[in-house]
Amino acid sequence: MKNSWAIAIIALSYFGISTAAYGDAKISRRASELEIDRQVIDSSPVLRRWLDNPPDLLEDIYRIPSFNTKLNIGLTSRNNSLGVNAGVEDLFVGHSPLTIGGSYQTEFSGRESELQANIRYYMLPLGSYWNLAPIVGYRQFNQLDRPQISGLDVGLQGVLVLSPHSSDLRLSHVFTSPNGNLEMSTTTLSTSYAITNNLRLGTKIEWRRSPLIYDSRVGFSLELAL
Repeated sequence: MKNSWAIAIIALSYFGISTAAYGDAKISRRASELEIDRQVIDSSPVLRRWLDNPPDLLEDIYRIPSFNTKLNIGLTSRNNSLGVNAGVEDLFVGHSPLTIGGSYQTEFSGRESELQANIRYYMLPLGSYWNLAPIVGYRQFNQLDRPQISGLDVGLQGVLVLSPHSSDLRLSHVFTSPNGNLEMSTTTLSTSYAITNNLRLGTKIEWRRSPLIYDSRVGFSLELAL
């Protein structure tokens, strides 16, 4: 039994040495083809990894998003009435371009509250510097002494990535309860800027239009990039 274990250990060691030698030879061959000095390679683990297993950059552009999933919490203001907002944005479903999100907002005075959830489907490669996403979801909007506006949310969002995983600009337009008696349209312009590796500072301006509402709301939030 001891002899069997010894043979197995020797075989595994030989296999590891052979694999390492093969990988080192492959790196040396590619370095020679690219005329890169060996000392430069030895001092750069990233370069060694790229020479040993070159990444598929085109596949990465399609698969790896240039923007993050974000949790946010912040303050809102409308007609001198302050409120609080919390939500999640662009929670990816697996490795697909489909995301889910939602938020809840309420004013401290109780004059207004809003609950919404949506899904987005990004039509262009996720690693692009700009993208378009149809929006489908549900929104429930309440204002004091006014009928509730609720129902299907449909619209479109555009994203401009100013710096991957650091800063982006978004513009969206959605219709709540389209073709209904209280149909409401909401245009939203928002920005997000990195202040640390994981924290973002976000701003948002919304313009709402319906037979009952014709106003705007601004918001400032702290965002956690996941």
